[in-house]
Amino acid sequence: MVNPRPIVIVVTSTMLWAQDAVLEQITGDAISTPDLDRIEFYSDNPILLDSARVEDIQQLPFVSRTTARRIVSVLRTKKPRTLAELCDAVRCSQEERYILERCATLGGTPLVSIPLSFRSRAMLWATPPRAATDGRFRGSPHELYTRVHMVHGNTAVAALANKDAGEPLVADFLSASIATRVSNISIIIGDYYAEMGLGLVLWRPFGARKGTDVVTPCTEFGRGFQQYRSALEYRFFRGVALEYPIAVADGTTMLVRAGLSALPRSASLDTVGGMITSLATDGYHRSSSEIARRRNVTERAALGALELRTGQFVAGFSTVMLEYPMPVTSSSTLVMPARRGLFASAYALQNTDNATWSAELARDYAGNVATRAGLEHRTTPTTVTLGARWYAPMFRAPYGYNFGESSQPTNETGIYLGIRARLASKVENLFYADVYRHTAGISTLPRVRRGVDVFNETRVRLGKGTTVFVRLRQEHRTEDRSTDAGTVAEEVLRSTLRCEVQHSTDGGTIARFRIEGVWRIPTESALPTVEHGLAAFGELSMALSAQFRLGGRVTAYSTASFNSAVYTFEQLAPGLLVSVPLYGRGTRWFVYVQWSAFERITLWVRYGSTERLNTTSLGSGLTAVPGTLDQRAYVQLDVRL
Repeated sequence: MVNPRPIVIVVTSTMLWAQDAVLEQITGDAISTPDLDRIEFYSDNPILLDSARVEDIQQLPFVSRTTARRIVSVLRTKKPRTLAELCDAVRCSQEERYILERCATLGGTPLVSIPLSFRSRAMLWATPPRAATDGRFRGSPHELYTRVHMVHGNTAVAALANKDAGEPLVADFLSASIATRVSNISIIIGDYYAEMGLGLVLWRPFGARKGTDVVTPCTEFGRGFQQYRSALEYRFFRGVALEYPIAVADGTTMLVRAGLSALPRSASLDTVGGMITSLATDGYHRSSSEIARRRNVTERAALGALELRTGQFVAGFSTVMLEYPMPVTSSSTLVMPARRGLFASAYALQNTDNATWSAELARDYAGNVATRAGLEHRTTPTTVTLGARWYAPMFRAPYGYNFGESSQPTNETGIYLGIRARLASKVENLFYADVYRHTAGISTLPRVRRGVDVFNETRVRLGKGTTVFVRLRQEHRTEDRSTDAGTVAEEVLRSTLRCEVQHSTDGGTIARFRIEGVWRIPTESALPTVEHGLAAFGELSMALSAQFRLGGRVTAYSTASFNSAVYTFEQLAPGLLVSVPLYGRGTRWFVYVQWSAFERITLWVRYGSTERLNTTSLGSGLTAVPGTLDQRAYVQLDVRL
């Protein structure tokens, strides 16, 4: 993808660390996520801040409503000449600054717009998985992905086709949508997702997680209906969605939202009992058994919401009705164990230039209750946020999301404190503490599981182009351990220390070095067995010319077991992210080359290898690779017209 601010070309050390923090925050398991899709879409079609509303700016990930209001307020008075001046005036975090640099523009600067964007990607195995040779894969082992975006005026069209490794169909998953505006009515036809309130009932897949964005997630507020542009094969709707604002008084609007959906889902069926025993969420149709369940039931949904909006206050009510052709008996937190059910929530948000509070109360299909609230306050050097959550143990919301220890809003109580502080002109400190608890069974007896998660990261800029940051995270939590006598619960302290140095030059050379250690200590044992893990990498990226960029990374790791794994974040290709657990002992490396031609065509080629010593296979399930090596290549072509 050629872009004036491309995702793999970073000019300064400050933008380098912000990019890495942003991408690490939104990565899933080697898939494109809605947040990353939104960043890429607005990189091609940036928001013109001079005429943007708060709601328009809030479309950008990591930009809170408080920040959006301050941007609008500053632009009405100070009229900064550049985005850098605007970010200084608003006191943006480095993550917010990175997003605005990529996805927004000011009047007087060229407004880049890409009417047509095409992407095609393939993942090729150099060491094929065992399922590709023993007949369990029904198709080729390679992964294929194709995506098209078209924008004209108020209309945007998105379409994609995806094939996972082993699937026989070249386009096993197809998705398409068109979003437009007729008069003041916004319409989406095709695939979409819904964000309402704080997300207890309706939210996007892969929402914010605990990490370097220590502030925004506590008060992040739903953006309504959004086009779906991702390859994740569940947690979205397929049908039609409408948004219609009605002016009820001067400065007051009633926003009406409604949607219908009929989405094919893959399920395991008990045909004798007439029940759905499980709903698949992996999207895989590779083997005969997986193909047999391929999209064999239809999930129907009806969505509705009303929101009363003023300049500083929003209050709303949302509902979603889900229905299946037969009852669902699964106990998974990702499904509703019933044939049909109604979910509802009430929520509110109030914000000023320096403060925001929000709250939501939800009820699921069976009457279980959940609630969440957040508060954000911003001063010149410091931003503080406080969040609280409580979910009934059996609360179920298949389309809901939790910012906490578990991603599902169920069986969790917690209090979260986040602080972002500018200690000096070149020193920033990020801190959060999260205290939580939930109930889980050991055999037939319930036990309260507790956890305390504390995170601190200090970022220091040392002169031009050099940044150092140190991260310490400690989590004391209850974990399960298997013994000869069965499963037992134990208290475990896991500590992670990361030190990293990043340096960039005006010529486009970027160098990074990171070392990260993990210590895992059972705290209830009289003779605790301490596990250690250590990983270190060196990374270099160079601009060989205006058209070519070459880069690579080499990582060495050694851990006692998976319990002391060190997680490393990588970008497999622009738009494709992965968080890799490194455990055992071995190395992991990759090299990539990016070639940009005619400012409209970009070719990305990446080759990587993972080695783990003293093992019989890498990976698990159908994608397990025999031996100690896993080698893959990624090829991606982007055309922008």
